[in-house]
Amino acid sequence: MIILRPLPTSPPLLTGMSSALEEEIKTLVGGGAIPVSETCDVSSCTPRPLRLRHNACYIVMAVILNEQNEVLIMQEAKPDCWGSWYLPAGRLEKGETLVEGLSREVKEETGLLCQPLTLLTVEERGTAWIRFVFLAQHTGGSLKTTSCADSESLQAMWWDMASSLPLRCKDILPLIRLGQEYRRLPSHPSILPALSASPHLTIRLILACLCSDGKMWVLKSASEPPHLPFLVSGPCRGSILTIIQRILSEPPSYFGILGVQHQGGEGADGVCFNMMGGIHASEPPAITPESLCWVHLEDEELRVELEQILSRHTLLPLYS
Repeated sequence: MIILRPLPTSPPLLTGMSSALEEEIKTLVGGGAIPVSETCDVSSCTPRPLRLRHNACYIVMAVILNEQNEVLIMQEAKPDCWGSWYLPAGRLEKGETLVEGLSREVKEETGLLCQPLTLLTVEERGTAWIRFVFLAQHTGGSLKTTSCADSESLQAMWWDMASSLPLRCKDILPLIRLGQEYRRLPSHPSILPALSASPHLTIRLILACLCSDGKMWVLKSASEPPHLPFLVSGPCRGSILTIIQRILSEPPSYFGILGVQHQGGEGADGVCFNMMGGIHASEPPAITPESLCWVHLEDEELRVELEQILSRHTLLPLYS
């Protein structure tokens, strides 16, 4: 059962919402997807649709390891970094899903086929640059040699990370180690993008407040039907998480991604991030928008599950 705890300006307690809200939380925690809402609870501005190569850029990158724990890398053919080495990566093209873009980039730059296993991390600098880093496995193809050099790459190889190579950028080193560590001991469940169309960059948020009395409160929309907060961010060069600052003055103590929804295509270049964060406080903090309010979660099994996710840090990391 869920009972609404009002803020000072909130209406009286509301009842009868528990099952719908709990099912939404359970769906996201279980790795499921929910269709993107046509309305929002909080927006950073008047939302404008995202368009690839216009006001949005998505990078897909693959960490692929062989049985010897060597990583697949390719040699750059671009004039500004010619001859240096890097992980297979590139910009998503219009109409592609994230997985389709990943498979294409790996094939073009290394000659190999791959199957994504999970997202390892998401990095962002606003909608102008969002990088989706996948852990993937080699499923076929032939390693690209210099005889097949083209504008995509000069060649590809398996790298043991001990041999000295001129890298295009050392930012790939922690990503490779992250992939190796995940294969040894997964830090979060396998997360692959779910197909779901959205014109905007959106965040569906599970924000849990763990109070000193042992109770857990979850942020919800104050509108009907009952649902988790749905935030819409317009095209931006700052962090996509800036919109959360409109809700809380202090950031959550732990924050990450439960799932990613994207489809691609005409009018569907947006991405929905299903996210979760945790706050420790004596009582739920004040929330700025009147469109949101706190609700008391009394389902003990679900409360324990959310608390374990937050305490064990099993969310997909997002780096801003």
